Amino acid sequence: MSSKKSSTKKQISSDGFRFRGMKTTRLENLTDTIFGFSITLLVISSEVPQSYVELQASMYSFVGFLFCILLLLSIWNAHRNFFKYYGLQDSTTKVLNFLFLFVLLFYIYPLKYLFSYLGTAIYASIKTSLGDSSQGLQLAVKKLSQSNLSTDQWSDIMIRFGLGLFLIYLIFMLLHVNAFKKRKELKMNKKEYYLTKTYIQLYGILLAIISLSISIVLIFGGKHSDTAGFVYLLIPIILPFHRRFREKRYRKIKNRKKIIIEDSLPSHLDQNETKATENEDNATS
Repeated sequence: MSSKKSSTKKQISSDGFRFRGMKTTRLENLTDTIFGFSITLLVISSEVPQSYVELQASMYSFVGFLFCILLLLSIWNAHRNFFKYYGLQDSTTKVLNFLFLFVLLFYIYPLKYLFSYLGTAIYASIKTSLGDSSQGLQLAVKKLSQSNLSTDQWSDIMIRFGLGLFLIYLIFMLLHVNAFKKRKELKMNKKEYYLTKTYIQLYGILLAIISLSISIVLIFGGKHSDTAGFVYLLIPIILPFHRRFREKRYRKIKNRKKIIIEDSLPSHLDQNETKATENEDNATS
């Protein structure tokens, strides 16, 4: 009995979404390979240190490398969850997935350059404030000064970064819209129907934030690139709020339906039948 329960739990997410894509497909294997190749590009694009001082200096870009990996892993996890939840292999999904891989490969170098620059600048400033005056730090600061990005270059790199992220999340949104259109085919229950709409809204919010950041650069120029960058801090603020809002709303809708069902029950209906009705409602949602 317990083994049946555990196997059922493995086929349902913590949100209550049934896993329709338990078996890995060739499309997912191809995507995983591209993700692995993208992470490899992040590593091999760095120069091999020729001395200990250069090795020390290279460590200052570790923060940027960490941010790159975290962003890529979050994108990979979103991709994995989509195919696990819906298990779609139709032509629209394949085309969108191929476009996603194309954008991902071209997005790596702008991502690497921006995060390496910012990560090194942040880490170097922290070390300097702590009184560090090592040769590695001086070399890292020298390399930063050699970059000497102009306002136009800052504008260009921020737009490149924003457009890449915009296209990736737009593709994710279109994938979920396509899944939503196939809700009857996928036999979605009420909870899955509601969660799919939530995911579409979530990607809509991400696209709005990215659009705001790009618009700031386009309108005010590279001098406001820092403001455009701080706009992305809205993501960890708004998304959890949106998630909690949608969860509360779903509970309200579910409770309202229960009240309607209970009010419409005949007075002679016994408690056992009432509980059975509630259980059926929970199962469908």
